[in-house]
Amino acid sequence: MSQLVLTPVGSISVFGFKTPIPYPFGLERTGYLVTDLDAAIRAARSTGADVLVAPFNDPIGRDAIIQWPGGVNTQLYWHTTAPSYGALQSIPENRVYVSTDKADEFVRSFLAFSHGRAASDDAHAPGVEIGRSGDTYRRVRLESQFGKLTVFITDGHLPYPYGREMTGYEVANLADTLTKAKAAGVEILIPPYTTSDRDAAIVQFPGGYIAEIHSTAKR
Repeated sequence: MSQLVLTPVGSISVFGFKTPIPYPFGLERTGYLVTDLDAAIRAARSTGADVLVAPFNDPIGRDAIIQWPGGVNTQLYWHTTAPSYGALQSIPENRVYVSTDKADEFVRSFLAFSHGRAASDDAHAPGVEIGRSGDTYRRVRLESQFGKLTVFITDGHLPYPYGREMTGYEVANLADTLTKAKAAGVEILIPPYTTSDRDAAIVQFPGGYIAEIHSTAKR
């Protein structure tokens, strides 16, 4: 079963399985809609990505799953009839975690595929963003027509739930959003904290979906 959920700050594809989830589905960090699936796969391969699941038909189009250098899985999909959605109030960020060994290779591959740019590359980002106050780590933020993507480059020593969140959603008021979330049965896994550019928290929705929610920090 599947259901597309549209919100002012991003969309979510919800998949419900009546059987155990077949591998490697469920391990994708995100999915990107493309205008030509075969061309997209060729482009991904040419930048060093691997095709884990070859293209297959679904009721409304075609799909495939690729893996970027560093082990980041992504679904690519194409619709027979191009969808039309309203503009978002803010652009969500896909969040991926890669090792220091594969970070540059991942960034090069994704930017070549997406024709995007590196918006920032901070070698000393605050460790509180990955649950390690007092430490620093490298964080790269990428932007392209596929949206925003934040790359967390770490040694893999991550306390729960860091590394499990899929997306960061930007909202106008974090406190108000968390109040609404708790009333709707959402669990606050990481209470609000502040960094140089945002106030953020990590939450878990019923069913296990973990996400970061943030608003621009006021100074």
